[in-house]
Amino acid sequence: MRPPKSGVLRGLYFETLRLERIRLAVAPTHRLARQRTVSLAEAREPFIRLTRETFRDYYNYFTAIFAPTKIRPRVVEELEDISGVISAIEAGNGVGLASDFFGYAVGRRLKLLRLTPEPKPVAFGIAFPRGQLSPAAEKFWQCVKEVALAKWH
Repeated sequence: MRPPKSGVLRGLYFETLRLERIRLAVAPTHRLARQRTVSLAEAREPFIRLTRETFRDYYNYFTAIFAPTKIRPRVVEELEDISGVISAIEAGNGVGLASDFFGYAVGRRLKLLRLTPEPKPVAFGIAFPRGQLSPAAEKFWQCVKEVALAKWH
């Protein structure tokens, strides 16, 4: 997924901090958890994802991943927040899609498996108003960059 187009972020500047790879998230006890790589064709599992209404970009990206494969993922749950998705996958209700960085948030609660073919990476970054930033906003921006670079490199 590419960084947002400038027209989408009217009056804002977006700087990519990281391109994240997309993984299949499974419970540690899931039958696929022992594998390091899973093909999209193998991923014929019940899926848990975020709702289309609240997370349109996520929904569009989710759909785009499966479009070239002609596979229609079987979605069994759509949830309003990330913590709900994590809990549902951890409970064994299904699998989901997540970025590598997601692994930092979930620790050992989920296992992230490499997908083949590998989906296009997702751009993560920060958006801020074009023009002069206040000293506080400038400091915040610098802190975000430092943390992002320290965590991801």
